[in-house]
Amino acid sequence: MVKSLKLLFFLLLLGPGYSFAQTNRVTGKVTGPDNQGLPGVNIQVSGTTTGTSTDVSGNFSLNAASNASLVFSNIGYVSQTIPVNGRSVINVQMAEDQKTLSEVVVVGYGTQRKTDVTGALTAISTKEFAQQPVTRLDQVLQGRAAGVQVTQTNGAPGGDARIRIRGANSVLGNNNPLYIVDGFVGADFNFVNPNDIETIQILKDAASTSIYGSRGANGVVIITTKKGARGLKVNYEGQYGISENIKRYDVLPAGEFAEIVNARATATGSNLPFTADQIAQFRQNGGTDWQSLVFRTGTGQQHQVTLSGGGEKTTFLISGNYLNQNGIVNNSGFKRYILRTNLNTQINNDLSFRINLWGTRSQNHNTLDGGAIVQALAWAPTTPAYGSDGQPTFTDPIGSVFRNPLDFLYDQSIDANRSSINLNGGLNYKLPIKGFSVDLQYAVNYLNAQNLNFTGKRLSNNVPNANRYSSEQITLQNTNTLNYDLKVGDHSINAVAVLETQQFTDRNFNASASGLRFPQLGYNNIGGNTAATVSSGYQKWTLLSLLGRVNYSYKDKYLLTAAVRRDGSSKFSEDNRHSVFPSLALGWRLSEEEFIKNLGVFSNLKLRGSWGMTGSQAINPYATLSTYGTTNVAFNNSAATAGVILGNPGNPDLKWETTRQVDVGLEMEFWNGRLRIEADYFKKNTTDLLLNVAIPSYAGGGTQYRNVGEIENKGFEFSIGGTPIDKGGIRWETNLNFSTLQNRVISLGNLPRLGTGTGVGAGMSTTNEFMLMPGEPLGSYWGLRYLGTFKPNEADLAARFGRVPGDPHYEDLNGDNTITTDDFQIIGRAFPKATGGWNNTISYKGLTLNVFFNGVFGVDKLNYTRAAALSGSGDARQFILSEIRDYYRPGNETSDIPAFTRTYQPFTQSSRFLESGSFVRLKNVSLSYNVPNSFLRNKANIRVFVSATNLLTFTDYKGPDPESARVGSGTDTAIGIDYGSYPNSKTYTFGLNLGF
Repeated sequence: MVKSLKLLFFLLLLGPGYSFAQTNRVTGKVTGPDNQGLPGVNIQVSGTTTGTSTDVSGNFSLNAASNASLVFSNIGYVSQTIPVNGRSVINVQMAEDQKTLSEVVVVGYGTQRKTDVTGALTAISTKEFAQQPVTRLDQVLQGRAAGVQVTQTNGAPGGDARIRIRGANSVLGNNNPLYIVDGFVGADFNFVNPNDIETIQILKDAASTSIYGSRGANGVVIITTKKGARGLKVNYEGQYGISENIKRYDVLPAGEFAEIVNARATATGSNLPFTADQIAQFRQNGGTDWQSLVFRTGTGQQHQVTLSGGGEKTTFLISGNYLNQNGIVNNSGFKRYILRTNLNTQINNDLSFRINLWGTRSQNHNTLDGGAIVQALAWAPTTPAYGSDGQPTFTDPIGSVFRNPLDFLYDQSIDANRSSINLNGGLNYKLPIKGFSVDLQYAVNYLNAQNLNFTGKRLSNNVPNANRYSSEQITLQNTNTLNYDLKVGDHSINAVAVLETQQFTDRNFNASASGLRFPQLGYNNIGGNTAATVSSGYQKWTLLSLLGRVNYSYKDKYLLTAAVRRDGSSKFSEDNRHSVFPSLALGWRLSEEEFIKNLGVFSNLKLRGSWGMTGSQAINPYATLSTYGTTNVAFNNSAATAGVILGNPGNPDLKWETTRQVDVGLEMEFWNGRLRIEADYFKKNTTDLLLNVAIPSYAGGGTQYRNVGEIENKGFEFSIGGTPIDKGGIRWETNLNFSTLQNRVISLGNLPRLGTGTGVGAGMSTTNEFMLMPGEPLGSYWGLRYLGTFKPNEADLAARFGRVPGDPHYEDLNGDNTITTDDFQIIGRAFPKATGGWNNTISYKGLTLNVFFNGVFGVDKLNYTRAAALSGSGDARQFILSEIRDYYRPGNETSDIPAFTRTYQPFTQSSRFLESGSFVRLKNVSLSYNVPNSFLRNKANIRVFVSATNLLTFTDYKGPDPESARVGSGTDTAIGIDYGSYPNSKTYTFGLNLGF
């Protein structure tokens, strides 16, 4: 008995030891095709629940039996199962799975396999911009998707950007795309941190966008942010950049400027402003370089810390981002703070929960256009910047009639502060009925906007003034989705039904005051004043939507998508409140047909076509109602009495603008995705166009919104991408896209034409700078056709106009020998005919080189900045650009730069100052290096990089930047004028990425 107990005790001791002896601690590293560590790879012990994931350097460690097998898997890579065979170290190199990389994409209210998508959709991978120091979403989108035009109209930090997908559809409405961030509809792209982005999908045709009904006419950008993964990861990225002008205007030095001024005075019989001694001193000592006083070397820094992790069921991600940029114009800058938290948990096999919370704070300071930039080319270089009292010189006796450029920099503050919080949460539940699941999502978005403006004594002629505008906006959204998936034999059906509601409320308050008693307090104390006005506003709208979509596939070859959405908007009267937006798309995967498979050429070949309708609300709330205004009236010489008067009449018959679009596309892949080609043709027509129509005086006067017009957009899109080289450790990935666009007005109802202006050309424009006309595109410039100067043999012709040879010569359309607004005509177009982009990434071991080009073609720009500095009239008074050296004079009668005459009369709103705005730009060059993991004993991953943005620009445009413009993204009827535009800059960035 005792011997038996001893034997049993011995076996119990041996058992655990024997079992332990059969279990190994396995470590290793997982790399990708470029031999760099892959983070987030799942490693599972086959047949068990034991597993782990790689850290940021690709390293892993776990316990596994010596006879077990490890399964390595990661999205976008071919899964591998590797036996342990008693080893303690296992290193794995994973190969990219080209099919998996594009297999699943996010579409409206769901996901689809890319091969099953029947609409025009472009997916932008984070790999495409991972090597570039982007700070905003528009920088991510620019040049990377065919049919998507991104224009950085304001080059200031945090400046405005115009983003258009397949042209512009509306005259009154906003043509910006609809942004969806983690399911929240109508997000502000300015508040999206590119470092937080997981995927970007751009929906372009109606079959894709009609699911968003009344809001999808301008295209849809769907953004999904990053989520946490098992394990714990900490990542830091920091970057520092310096910025400088791409180009400055070439101006006359002070001595030569003085000579030109004297030459003009002599030709026109005026007194000479400068003596010979003064000119000699200016030639010897120089003068004031106003552009150098306005511009500077800008600096910027960005820091981000990301913490992510979790377990089997719950994962989280927390990120914080800080951006601080000082612009290339003195006393201008932008700051931004973003904090994001994403939490996901799988409560059980059927129920999951998610919550996303992010907050943003942004601060723009003096980032608007005009002012100092215009005056830097108007003030004479012979005028000193500062007076004897140390203050900026108050007046310019020779050049501009306006204030010193320095006053526009330092005697005013234009601040725009935005604070936003978004809370978005949802539940997903797999119903007991096979194939059915339901998703419930709720979101609330809060925005507080503050516009703070102050103008000091110098700029205001000793009447300092300030303005404060405050707006509080709240958006509530509820989305309830029912999904159904069924696969029976060769048939596959996915259906979705959605009930969605959204409510928007805006409360605002505005206070303005002049004659501030304490101007040193700026806009922070406007109570002490000599005059003040106060106003407030309120608006609210709601949207109720029902929608459904069915995706059907037969043998993965024949595809059909049908969708319909019914929207009801409170913006319209009851009779026109609801509208229906259907779509239908068909696809044929020819690559699944035997006669194509037998060719052995295509890994994917798909032909698709679609038709659909989308809409645009395009009006503000209450636009269907008549307005009232206030006035003061005196009766019988009595004191003024406040009263109410009728304003613009409402129109209860207003209805949605409706866009119908057709699209035909072809997708091709060769060699398992090594080469990809995609081409589309689209045509879309927007009818029931909303216009602000003038009411005759006999009918009460004013203006009224009406549905009267039609606009057409059509064009081709082409993209090609692939991996031309993947051998010997060298990998070259490239993506090229090119698109054309023809935009034109089809009808304006009974109106033959409709003029639109910008307000930025005050003193420069004779009438509206743009004209809407049937047959012409939006953004058509309206002006005089410049024919050069009257030549010596045209003296008689010049005399008919009261001019002499050397004076500017404009086309006289009506032949009345007088140049008036009757001679104005379409002289150019502000909408580009084509855009393109080319992105290249070359990697070798730890080195990665990125080279990215983008281009815009067939576009004109009205260069009012150059016109003001070269017309010698109006506010500037003198010629300051070096071009004036070639002015018309005896011995130089071939010049088209007008002479100095007493009959000189320039028109700046003419083709003389209309220039080609086409350009090709080396948008980014980046070189990064992944430090070997052994450098920090495989405990961290380090990447260092250097980047140059806007390094080279190839253009015929004479201004500093062909991309920037004075008019922002809110309109497409009056764009492209450069009048003191804040130019984009050339930026050099140095950065570090550190992960644990």
